[in-house]
Amino acid sequence: MGVNDTADWQLWCNAVASGVRGVPDETLARVAETLAVAGIVLTAGNGGSSCLASHAAQALLKPNYAAGGGQAALCLTDNAATLTAHANDGGWAMALANVADPFLLARMRPVLWLFSSSGTSRNLVELAQLAEGYPIIAFTGFDGGPLRQFATLSVHVDSRDYEVVEPVHDALLHRVQYHLRRLLA
Repeated sequence: MGVNDTADWQLWCNAVASGVRGVPDETLARVAETLAVAGIVLTAGNGGSSCLASHAAQALLKPNYAAGGGQAALCLTDNAATLTAHANDGGWAMALANVADPFLLARMRPVLWLFSSSGTSRNLVELAQLAEGYPIIAFTGFDGGPLRQFATLSVHVDSRDYEVVEPVHDALLHRVQYHLRRLLA
């Protein structure tokens, strides 16, 4: 590892640590409280944020054996066949909203947990507009975009670097899981 690599590594580590420290733990506890009372949690994201949304749904379905099982959760971006069928028929911008619509209409006390580094992904913004009136948790970075404005609970990472925002979101997801295990124990 060269001198510049070491310096870059330290800068990245500091940026990630700063991003994690920049979100109050009380905010993450409020996220856990919101999730704990949900009938179903619908998660979504694009690209790397879709992986985080999938991770969040998995973590909710099986938060901890000691907590007595999990919560109903579904990652809207995990079913490629359904998602691409909606994208083909109604356009990508409306695909997530169309996948979520039956769950919102079923009045299952849904909570949306959305992940977006930029907060500007049109399909996530359309989904948030459709779900107006329901609790929306948005994990964002950059300036948060319109998604941050739709959120009833915003967890914002003050960075414009995907390689910082996404790992910080993942770390914060684990802290939310910690709070949730305590609530459900």
